[in-house]
Amino acid sequence: MLALQDYRCVIALAEERHFGRAARRLGITQPALTARLRRLESAVDARLFHRGRAGVEPTAAGVAFVEGAQQVLDAAEAAADAARGASQGYGQTLRIGMTQVAAYQVVPRCLAAFRQAVPGARIRLFEGTTAALEAKLERRQVDAAFLHPPLHAPDLSQRLLLRARAARFDATSDGGDRPVVRYPRAEAPVVMSMLDRLQHVDDDGGAPVEADTVLGALVLSLAGYGAFFAPADFPPATMAREVEAANRPALPALETSLAWRSLDRRAILQSLIAAAKTVPDAVTGGTP
Repeated sequence: MLALQDYRCVIALAEERHFGRAARRLGITQPALTARLRRLESAVDARLFHRGRAGVEPTAAGVAFVEGAQQVLDAAEAAADAARGASQGYGQTLRIGMTQVAAYQVVPRCLAAFRQAVPGARIRLFEGTTAALEAKLERRQVDAAFLHPPLHAPDLSQRLLLRARAARFDATSDGGDRPVVRYPRAEAPVVMSMLDRLQHVDDDGGAPVEADTVLGALVLSLAGYGAFFAPADFPPATMAREVEAANRPALPALETSLAWRSLDRRAILQSLIAAAKTVPDAVTGGTP
């Protein structure tokens, strides 16, 4: 039977790509790490890493093992956390993800309603992009997430909470036509599809800068790199000026949803979903 330390060793090696660095990170000697890996590879009957002069690289089996190893460690941590909470008189822990935009739009109000409904529940809050949070949901690293559809994983359910008007902002321009700060396509496919239709941004050029969050786009705009797109109600955007560009397509509304794994029927999760339903809409654009 494998021990938790076996999983930790494989993850450290996969991330450090070096036996010496991985051993120092784990607080063990390099020979001890090497011996543990040999026993582990023998136990699973697969080679997990290629060794070379430049370091180590995970094999296909190693990549698969690392993904499962992280799930095992997450589950072990959750179990220990639940036990500590129960011994201290707390209820279950709910792991919730949120984007920066959702954090301003709906998360505080939803959690306030949830706290009233389930006062003994413990919360662990994570911030990330929609794509990262969707992946965390699939890997069972979070239980629910406030993010922006469309979703791509078939085993997730969602409740649409609101639609907010999108706007074009510029922190330094006098209102002229300027390049637009991009978002990574994998993280913001809806916005990037819209930007591709604009004359001044295309796949062959356009803005030389990119940010993976709206707050990052604001920072780049403040530095003079160009305009950016954000929900019209996003509070930090008040540091910039909303501008209208002539002859541009209408901006799509940004939707915000609460997403969860469809097969997760736990009462604590259902309480969060119910709490989200009670939050009145106070965002420009209205709820659907």
